[in-house]
Amino acid sequence: MMKRDTILIVDDMEVNRAILHGVFETQYNLLEAENGEQALLLLEAYHGQIAALLLDLMMPVMNGYQVMEEMRERGEFTDVPVVVITAEDSVEHEVRAFDLGASDIVKKPFEPHVVKRRIQNIIELNLHRLNQEELIAEQAARLRESNAVMIDALSSIIEYRSVETGQHIQRIRMFAKVLLEDVSRCYAEYGLNERNIDMIASASSMHDIGKIAIPDSILNKPGRLTPEEFEIMKTHSVKGCEILAGLDRMSDQEYLQYAYNICRYHHERWDGSGYPDGLKGDSIPVCAQVVGIADCYDALTTDRVYRKALPAGQAVNMILNGECGAFSPKLLECLKNVQEPFKRLSQEYADGTSARKDYIHPTRAGYHREQDPLDTLQMGQMKYFSLLKYTDSTVMEVDMTNGVYHVVYMPDSAFELLRSGSSFAESVANFADALVHPDDRGLVKKLSGRYMEAFFENGLTRRSYRFRVFNPLTEKYRWCQITLLRIDCGQPHQCSALVIWQPETESAAPLKVMEPAGTGLLHNLVGGIQQCLNDRWFTLVQVNEGFMQMLGYGDQELRSKFQNRFLNLIYPADREEVLRQTKEQLQSGSTVELEYRVVARDQRIVWVLDKSQLTVGEDGKESLFSILIDITRSKKAQDELRLTLERHKIIMDQTNDVIFEWDIGKDQLSYSPNWVEKFGYVPITEQASKRMVQVSHIHPEDMPMIDKLVKRIRAGQVYGEAQFRLADAKGRYRWCKIRTSTQFDDMGNTYKAVGVMTDIDEEKRAAQALIDKADRDELTGLYNKSAVRRKMEDYLQRRPKDESAVVYIIDVDNFKQINDGHGHMFGDTVLQAISAKLREVFRGQDLIARIGGDEFLVFVRGMPDPAAAERRAMTIRDGVGGLFRQNVIQCNVSCSIGIARCPENGTTFDELFQRGDMALYYSKAKGKDRFALYDQEQMSRLFDGNGSYRTANTTIDPRETTDIVTGDVMEQVFRLLCDADDIQKAVQHILDMLGRQFAVSRASIYELSPDGGLISNAFEWCNEGVESRSGREQRKCDGRLIRAVHAEFDDGGVWHCPDISALKEPMRRYFERRGTKSMLQCEISDRGIYRGAIVFEDCAMIRIWTGEQIHLLAFVAKLLSVFLIKERARCQAAEDGAGRETVAESVKESGSETISGSSGPEV
Repeated sequence: MMKRDTILIVDDMEVNRAILHGVFETQYNLLEAENGEQALLLLEAYHGQIAALLLDLMMPVMNGYQVMEEMRERGEFTDVPVVVITAEDSVEHEVRAFDLGASDIVKKPFEPHVVKRRIQNIIELNLHRLNQEELIAEQAARLRESNAVMIDALSSIIEYRSVETGQHIQRIRMFAKVLLEDVSRCYAEYGLNERNIDMIASASSMHDIGKIAIPDSILNKPGRLTPEEFEIMKTHSVKGCEILAGLDRMSDQEYLQYAYNICRYHHERWDGSGYPDGLKGDSIPVCAQVVGIADCYDALTTDRVYRKALPAGQAVNMILNGECGAFSPKLLECLKNVQEPFKRLSQEYADGTSARKDYIHPTRAGYHREQDPLDTLQMGQMKYFSLLKYTDSTVMEVDMTNGVYHVVYMPDSAFELLRSGSSFAESVANFADALVHPDDRGLVKKLSGRYMEAFFENGLTRRSYRFRVFNPLTEKYRWCQITLLRIDCGQPHQCSALVIWQPETESAAPLKVMEPAGTGLLHNLVGGIQQCLNDRWFTLVQVNEGFMQMLGYGDQELRSKFQNRFLNLIYPADREEVLRQTKEQLQSGSTVELEYRVVARDQRIVWVLDKSQLTVGEDGKESLFSILIDITRSKKAQDELRLTLERHKIIMDQTNDVIFEWDIGKDQLSYSPNWVEKFGYVPITEQASKRMVQVSHIHPEDMPMIDKLVKRIRAGQVYGEAQFRLADAKGRYRWCKIRTSTQFDDMGNTYKAVGVMTDIDEEKRAAQALIDKADRDELTGLYNKSAVRRKMEDYLQRRPKDESAVVYIIDVDNFKQINDGHGHMFGDTVLQAISAKLREVFRGQDLIARIGGDEFLVFVRGMPDPAAAERRAMTIRDGVGGLFRQNVIQCNVSCSIGIARCPENGTTFDELFQRGDMALYYSKAKGKDRFALYDQEQMSRLFDGNGSYRTANTTIDPRETTDIVTGDVMEQVFRLLCDADDIQKAVQHILDMLGRQFAVSRASIYELSPDGGLISNAFEWCNEGVESRSGREQRKCDGRLIRAVHAEFDDGGVWHCPDISALKEPMRRYFERRGTKSMLQCEISDRGIYRGAIVFEDCAMIRIWTGEQIHLLAFVAKLLSVFLIKERARCQAAEDGAGRETVAESVKESGSETISGSSGPEV
């Protein structure tokens, strides 16, 4: 059984197909159709591979009901289960769908997991049913074999009572099978197939079962039977039927009926002279006729007590000529075809030989000649044409029932007009008007009217008429005869006849070559003239001067060297083909036209065009009068063209591309032959532009693109290309690329498009794999942050207005403690387990992503109910909470979840993410291990009006922050510093703001003492769960470490380190102790002297800062340098008792000078 691993999804809505595609894509190969006609096309092409058909009801072109009706009418798709997926919920629709053969009905909207299990169950049950049917068929075949062995054994017991040996039953079985196969091949009207042929051959073993009732004295009598004894012997057929009639309890009644017919009627004869019932003709069952012939043949070719075995050929002749009684002419024709296998079987299974093990299932393949014999129909056709050739008359077959006529043989070109009409009447009228004598035209025309009608109405079998026809050669009228011969088909309403057109003059005498001196028109021909006998050598009778000049031979040389055999002048490689074609063309007429090569005297190869006319001489011999024309030069040009085309074909075959041509006016497509080799089916050729975008093997999602390309080409676009998916012979979609160029006529209108189609499936899938790898998180295999944003934005831009969606922001609670307590490898395992749990909870088409160290995002389409969103969140929370409870390492894992709904809470990615994140931190503020739906009123109580809250622990995309920071942050920083009464509080507020804004783990400022000996970490902001380092940093500084750090800053005072592990010692060890993974430092300097830095650290992930972010923070660092240095100077002056001056005025004055000279953005 062919592997059924494909599901055909039929729905006119792309979004519905996408949902079902996501449900089944991991387990099945999927084919898609957007209307019923395309579904039937794919179903017919991939019938043996389709496991189930998922069918929508309401579709354009052809709806689901029509598809099921068509499937039921064809009756060949009963092994494909149909699952209807529809939004219709009325009882009438359900009843109609089930009545049409649906296996199940799924209502929209549906739960994907439930639908998946239901369809899988249907597929598994159907495959099990099909497998059971195959097993039952195999068991039945084995049982039939066992029965055949038993029947042969019992029949042999009956035979052993006679002097015949037990091989007779086996031979009869073999003969019957071989003869039945030929009858099936030649005469379809008998309705024989492999199944009933095997059954008849098996039942033939029972043909003489009635001999059990014949006395031994008669059955084994060593001589001919007396008339009285023969009458007793004839009763064995009836006695056998009585035995078989007692087996009516057999389950296989068909087999019993064959055995009964064979046993009773195998001695009946075609003419009614047989016994026991004297049946005649086709009233005798064909199974009995076949066994009767086999029984006669076996009786003639085996030894009997009263005579020796006859040769096989003599036995066949006796049967053909009625010495064993009359048989069906059709079966006798078939006997002629199988006499060689019969002879071989009678030798291999002769009496006294041991039975072969394969006698139960003889195959005809072992009994062919080296070359298969012609079947009965072909042999009959050859006999027919041989007879036509002998009559040498023009013959037409006419069927007046439907007006069909066929000129089957025409030796006289004067009757050529009989081929000219669209009907028999028109062809006769054309011929009569052009060539028949005016006085006879009315008679000839009535042939297709009143005369023909009267011929059939009166039941005539033959009638003739005389008329005169013009002969163009003699330019005179000659008498001809029309003869009507009725074709008796055994059906009184069938009006078929042969119409024979025969000149009354005798055959013309052989044409002679005239004017040997070389004058006249014939001698000016480029070539020669010859007359040769129509024998196996084409023996030359006479040739002209042109013939000898063309080949360079004289009369004497032709006689001595070639024995006047023209066949010997023909190039050896062409001789067999010349003989074959001459014979073939003469079967349908008296003229021959050939091209072949001959060898000249100087060994040149000369191509000739041979035009010959068959004539019959006074001596009764057939001759061919031939004109030979030298075509060597034109043939060389043809060969050069052929070689060029072959080279082109070789190049195209090596490229494996498909060449196509579109005739725009006729809307016809033609393709290079390698299409079928590549895709396994014949492509669309007629009405191409219409059918291609409705009923084709193209993926439905790609059809609009192909439609646009077709319209652009039709409108005059010179060049176009497209990439699309096309189903191959196995039902797998392959990526292809077409490139097409348009051709224009003299008026500038498009009339053709020529192009090439390239298989780019491997490159496309490799590129897709790279894109998918880039879109995936390396640890969990989920989408990464950039991929999920891109996919969400793509969906939100084309989201149907009535469709809702939900965003889940999931954060693992206390994940840092998990890492610190069990190690980072265990932390990675936790993240992988949570990822697996999310895949289990959500559908294949839902977007699941890891957007940060311990944070996840899930985007679900089609969830309008808030309660359903909360139930799903509860499932996530409970599932995550149940992880690692039973492990060797016990660890309590929990998560907090924020939920935002579309369109209620936003319709863009930024809106949904921000509000989902706010809901996440609302749930964390309520105690973690819980979930919360975004509610504006509740969230406003927790967060300030400006949305000042900690965003998710990652930056989804630099575009989120760039616009906000550039426009607002610089203004806020400058205002805070200028308006502050307490600079230190202002700096701390700025750090807090920047840390939250850029979602870092830690933001801090360290300062060096004027002498560089001490370091202080006076300002620090830490994200939730990040340990503070401010108390530990107030100590003497490591001069070597400070110098190494300072060396890393660039000319702009920036040190960007995306990965701490890339640092050298001692810096790497120092920052690893701080838990830092990624870092950005901006230098604080006083008149070019290094005084410290603003540090932004990420302890959860490797982070790459954008150029705009770095540029902005470097400017902020310079701004803070001014205020911090002035603040430190003010504090030092206060301690020394120096005079005080207003801090704000000095800062503003100095700050303005610094800012105006900096390279930062304008404020």
